[in-house]
Amino acid sequence: MAVGLGLGLSAQAMTFTPIEMDFSPTGRGATQIFRLENNTAEPAAVEMMIKSRAMAINGDDVLGDADDQFSIFPPQLVLQPGQQQSVRVQYIGAATIDKERAFRLVVEQLPVDLGEAPQDGGRMRLLVKYIASLYVVPRNVRALLSVSDAQIVKEDEQRWLRFKVQNEGGTRKILKNAKLIVGPLSLSGDALTGVEGENVLAQTARMFRVKLPAEVLSLDSPPRIVLE
Repeated sequence: MAVGLGLGLSAQAMTFTPIEMDFSPTGRGATQIFRLENNTAEPAAVEMMIKSRAMAINGDDVLGDADDQFSIFPPQLVLQPGQQQSVRVQYIGAATIDKERAFRLVVEQLPVDLGEAPQDGGRMRLLVKYIASLYVVPRNVRALLSVSDAQIVKEDEQRWLRFKVQNEGGTRKILKNAKLIVGPLSLSGDALTGVEGENVLAQTARMFRVKLPAEVLSLDSPPRIVLE
């Protein structure tokens, strides 16, 4: 996820890669390398921090402090125009975990005056904020999805199927190529807009709703979700 702030947006900006990374709880895989690059004509001041990540039932992030879970080097830096910089991120939290742990790495360009001469016309710089996904993944974990609390609701003259997807497993699951089985019907593709591609973190529940086909009048059996 990347967010651009400011005016006078340009195709040139600071870049950060990758935006998703798995870590091992211990060993060589507990350290990963990221890369920053300043593609602008001006110096860029950058700050990085780690946040713990839980997930609300609507999918929103619930972030907390995680300063003691990772080591970042360097945590702050100034990138000169055209400069690239490797950033080392090391997980230093609990070595024994029974489920995947999710975090956010926040990489933010700061609105700091680095002493460059004012630009003609008062052009404002583009300030970029990247939010990367970090996962600390123990061995031999898998996702385990189930559908519950399904009900038919009517809103704005439209009938919807509202349901909860529970991931009782030890790792996240992206709902990719999902099929929702409702009685004799199999809903997929555009029929699952708002569900397809969504992330359900380990031991987390998400509420979804989809437009219900007219032929479904009742729920004779609990819906179930199938992933290809």
